[in-house]
Parts: sequence; structure tokens; C-alpha cells
Amino acid sequence: SGVAIIVLGAIPLNGLQLVQPTSKAINYHRRSNYEHRLNLFKGMASNVDDDINREIADAEMSPFDKLKEELDNGGSLKDAFSAYQKRKKETSGDYENKLALLTTFRSYSNRELLDSDHYTDEPTLDDLNQSIPSKDKTIWASSLYRISVFVSAFFVFPFICQLLSTFVEIKADEFDIVNEQFTPGIGILYGTFVALTLDILYERQNKVQENASIEASLLSQVTQNVLNLFRDQPQIAREASQIIADQVRIIVYRPRGAEMLNIMRADPYARLLSLIDHFQRDNKKFTPQQEAVIDGLRGEIPALMEARAKRLSDEASSLPPTHFLVLLVLTALSLIGFTAAALTVADDAGQPSFESRMVFAALCAVYVLFYNFCRDMNDPFDGVYQIKRSSAASFLLQIKWLIASQPFGKDVRFDTRGLPPEFEGEAVEVGKGAGKVEPASTGLPERNAQRFAPTDSAVSHEAQSNEKSQVITADTNTITVTEDGSTGENTIIEAQHKAKNAAVEEKIQSLKEKATGVSF
Repeated sequence: SGVAIIVLGAIPLNGLQLVQPTSKAINYHRRSNYEHRLNLFKGMASNVDDDINREIADAEMSPFDKLKEELDNGGSLKDAFSAYQKRKKETSGDYENKLALLTTFRSYSNRELLDSDHYTDEPTLDDLNQSIPSKDKTIWASSLYRISVFVSAFFVFPFICQLLSTFVEIKADEFDIVNEQFTPGIGILYGTFVALTLDILYERQNKVQENASIEASLLSQVTQNVLNLFRDQPQIAREASQIIADQVRIIVYRPRGAEMLNIMRADPYARLLSLIDHFQRDNKKFTPQQEAVIDGLRGEIPALMEARAKRLSDEASSLPPTHFLVLLVLTALSLIGFTAAALTVADDAGQPSFESRMVFAALCAVYVLFYNFCRDMNDPFDGVYQIKRSSAASFLLQIKWLIASQPFGKDVRFDTRGLPPEFEGEAVEVGKGAGKVEPASTGLPERNAQRFAPTDSAVSHEAQSNEKSQVITADTNTITVTEDGSTGENTIIEAQHKAKNAAVEEKIQSLKEKATGVSF
């Protein structure tokens, strides 16, 4: 009898008939438990590369280009002049704006290593070579430049003294007051300001370098765990790898503004976390190794976000132009103080001594060197004093090589957006009259949907009498959701339980009738 009960309980699962879907359904196009699809958080796009390219192209336009563009578009001369003034204002000032975010150079590795030509090249130590900066960024550190500053100051100093003695008439005792009070005070202020500037810039460079290395290391670990987790599901692994490739491309050579826009609208880390969330939701059984990998990823991705936030914060802490203007003013005041002191020992014609000219030239050379040194350190990605990228670059190249070595590696692109995502987007049909979004529009392959309902009389009667009941779908791309939010998966489970209970009750009734001879 136990065998009969089991057989009867299985009947509703085998007796299914085709029915048409109802018009009140909300269809989420999603793969079955064996094929996963990424459902992004609401408002999160899959890619914003086109918007980034448009913004960068607009940021590269000069004020004159904006004026010409406005005139070409049929705008008035007033509007064109306003566009010119707006762009000119954006190119100067201490505040952070879109133009500054998109035009400031930033790079953590050699860009050409991500090109398709080098995609299958095995990483070597040569790939860690730092690119040579332009000469206009390093000329201040050359011996010829420093000698030219020294010689120029040596020959210019007599003219400065003569000019100052012509326009400024001051007694000898008043010179003593200037030398004893003004010059030492300016010297102390200048030294303090320079020390503070260098301390800020040194700390900033160290933090940028450290946080970039930490983020690249964590991203490498996440890549290995993702490839391990989705080893048997290449489509999901390809999608996750492309998300990682998008972030690598941003880190390697995209400006900060591009990364900011990417975070706001298509955050790769949020997309990766969403993929893992839905993979865990759609699969009920995991091996201990898979559970350990998922737990590791859930800890590593938030750590990645934290490292990225620290890196972006340190990158944004550059010193504004006003800071260097103050440095220039203090330098000029210090030189003026020395010139005033030199006038007390000048001859009757106002010419300084040879020793004074030598000291003035040395001071000018040192002041110019300090100024250029501070300006150079304010840009950690260009010039003489750059951050050391070898640590971060090695992890980024490891990521590229790991992905390129996979069977689907040829489909993942680091220099462009890659193939259209198969698991991105949200296809939704809500209520009556709503336009249905086909699977093809989301990158999913077309499939023939088959919808089934159990033939069991009790279940079928209940489904017909309740307007909010929902048919069960066997489509691998679609799970139908009722108006109250219950999914087709829940509906089929309820139908199975009801059918089993009905079969068990029927069998009990039959056994009672046979035992007692009485009909119930």
C-alpha cells in the first residue's frame, strides 16, 4: 500500500497539459536553476562606456571650440560668448568640477598592455617598466635647467638692486629694522609652509600607492574565486570576467571622472555582488567548497569597495592652485628681504658685491627647485616623482592573464566593452496593456515557452475559481509571478503538496471502505 501511495502522489507531476498564459502575469525573464542570469539592482546599468566617451570628448574642447560649436548649432552670439566664458571658468579655479575630473591624467599600468594585440602575450618583467614622462614635466630636474636659473639670477640681481634703490629711498637704520624683523619672519614662514606642503604630498603619494596595490591584490583574489566558483558554468564566468575587465580598464588608464560616472550608474563591484547574490538564490545546493568560496567573495568585494573609496579619496586630495600661489608669494618676499639687506653693502652706484650676487643666485636656484619639486609631487602619475606602479600593475596583469587563459577568454575584452552581456538587465511585463520585453532584447537566446498546469481536478478547480492564481511555467527563460508577488516556483510546490495530500486521503478512504464495507 505504501508503494501505491507514492505512485498516486506522483501522478499530478506527470499529468500536465498546455494552457495559455494569463494577461495579469508579471513575467521576469530568468534562466532555470542550471543557467543563471544577473538581475541588476534597480537603476544600475550594465555599461556606460558611450556616456564616458562623450563626456571625455566634450571635456577636451577648448573655450574657443565651445564658442564655435554654439555658433555652428545656430546659437546667438550672446549664447556663444556665454559658452566661451563658462568653459574658461571651468578650466581655472580651486574647486573640483567635471572638467577637472575628466582631464586629469591617471594611470596604474601601461595602457597598451590591454590592447588586443597584447591580449595573449604572457606577462613579463618588461611589462612593469614605467613609461618615460614628457620632457616638459622633467626639465626642471635637469642640470642644465638648474645652471641656467643660477646664471640668470646672478646677472639679473644687479639690475634688481639698482631698480630698488632708484624707487625706494630708505635710511641705513631703517634697513636694519627690515633685516632684523621682516626677513627672519618671512624665512620662518616660508620654511614652515614648504615643510607642510611636502608632508602632505609625501603622505598622499604613499596612500595612493598603498591603496591601489591593496585594491589590485583583492581584485586578483576575487577573480580567482569567481573563476573557481563558476568553473562548470562558462556563461556566468564569462559575464563575471567581463565585469572585472571593465574595472581593470577603468583603473589602468581611465580618468577619475570616468570611474565616478561608472560608480554612480554601472558599478562593477555592485554588479559582481549582484551576480553572486542571484546565483546563490537560484541554486539551493552547494558543496562545502562552493560555500567557502561564496563566503570569501562576500567578504572580499566589500573590502574592494573600501579600498577603492580610500584610493579615490587620496587621489582627490591634490593641492589647489592657490596653495602654490601662496608659495610663490612667500618666495618673492624672501628674495625681496635678501635684496633689501644687500643694499646696505652696495657701492655708491647701487651695485651689489660679488658675494651678494652669488648668494642671491643660489637662493633663486634653491627656491625654484623647491617650487617645481612641490608641483611635481602634486601629480603622482606624471613627472619625476611618480608613484611606483609595479605592485598594482603586477596584480592587474595577473588578472588579464588569468582571464585570457580561460576557454571563453577570447570573448572578454579589456580595451573595449567586450561582447553584449547575456545576463544583464531586467525584462518586466506588468499588468494589462504593458509591452512585453522579449528575451532577445536582453541578450538571451530565443526559446519556445511552454506553460503547464496540473490536470488534478482539485487543483484545476481552484486555479479556475481564483483570478489571482497563476499557471506554472516550464520555460527556462521565464518564471511567472502572480499579482501578490508569489513566483511560479512557489505555485508548483503548492500544487505538488495539494496533489499529494489529495491522493493520500483518497487512498485512506479506499482502504477504510475495503476494511469496513461502508462507503464514506
